[in-house]
Amino acid sequence: MKTVMQTLTRRLPVLLLLCFFSPLSTAQEFNWAPNYPVGATIPMLEAPDQNGTVQTLDSLSGEKGLVLVFNRSFDWCPYCKAQLVGLQEASANLEAAGLNIATITYDAVDTLKLVEEDLDISFAMLHDEAITHVNAFNILNTSYEPDSFAYGVPQPGIMLVSPQGVIQAKFAEENFRIRPDWSDVIEAAARL
Repeated sequence: MKTVMQTLTRRLPVLLLLCFFSPLSTAQEFNWAPNYPVGATIPMLEAPDQNGTVQTLDSLSGEKGLVLVFNRSFDWCPYCKAQLVGLQEASANLEAAGLNIATITYDAVDTLKLVEEDLDISFAMLHDEAITHVNAFNILNTSYEPDSFAYGVPQPGIMLVSPQGVIQAKFAEENFRIRPDWSDVIEAAARL
């Protein structure tokens, strides 16, 4: 007759596997910009860049479209700054895939110009005046009250958008401290 301990010991590997693969333990994919899934058309894109020039999807798109990166702030967010440096490093590969690049934040135009010069950024950095785009894309980070300095920041994320405005791919993480890996974005861009 087997003891309870022998039975549990024999079944432990199976129980552990069930824990790892059960629906309760699997990661749930974050649905960033849920109103704009892959295949949808973006609502609009028109904003001043770091030079004060108003840019649109037409003026920003490369042959295959645009890498559109929504960020919190390049002025005070260290995660955004690190992501920006990574994007600059990835820019040659993205441009080789036929995509131009633009970031968008609520940062003022003069702040964006300073960041461009400090980090030697080679692509458009857009100012989301009155958080028009964050609201249109429904990606406002609701953790901040209207009287907070951070009110108006988005839940950060990345879209690959065709020249016609169709979303080809999206990348985002629920935790703003974690950003998508640029190698995944480059791989998706190469498939367009």
